Amino acid sequence: MTRLVSTWIFLVLLGAGCGVMPRSGAPRATTPFGGVAQFIPGVVEAEHYDLGPAGVAYYDVDERNQGANYRELTQVDIEARKDASNGHGIGWAVGGEWLNYTVEVRESGTYTVEVPVASRRKGGTFHLEFDGTDVTGPFDVPDTGSWQTLQTIRKENVPLRKGTYTMRLVLDASGPSGAVADIDLIRFIRVR
Repeated sequence: MTRLVSTWIFLVLLGAGCGVMPRSGAPRATTPFGGVAQFIPGVVEAEHYDLGPAGVAYYDVDERNQGANYRELTQVDIEARKDASNGHGIGWAVGGEWLNYTVEVRESGTYTVEVPVASRRKGGTFHLEFDGTDVTGPFDVPDTGSWQTLQTIRKENVPLRKGTYTMRLVLDASGPSGAVADIDLIRFIRVR
């Protein structure tokens, strides 16, 4: 009976997305946005996180999408932006939230990671994980002067290996702005 209860608790926690990440090549609990993994090197649009339920594909602190109706049935706050590469980005992003993306690294190597962000007053911090491993360390979001002014911040010398992964954008902590940042996209440039 104890083993049965332990197994049930494990499955409930796994289904709730409590930090258990699949290994590269493992079955995934979500599906990629558009049905295909996003490619690295390349651009991962912030609003193109995986399809799946809250707690599995993403976690948002409130149940209401405060922004645009870009995707149906999501709690993630998607905003329409004229300055965003796809006309949309992630807004109202606060510490404790996260988003999963299925990505395919097509070339092993060292990358520069660029993220256009906006914040009125100093923003917070975020990082990127690949199958549960922090690959970037914290990005610190500066005061860009306005929620409508994007500024690109970057991390250099990020090593990535070829394969398919669950990339998680982890919003670590809000800053003096009251949020982490508005985020347009994540660009991966292979430098060697």
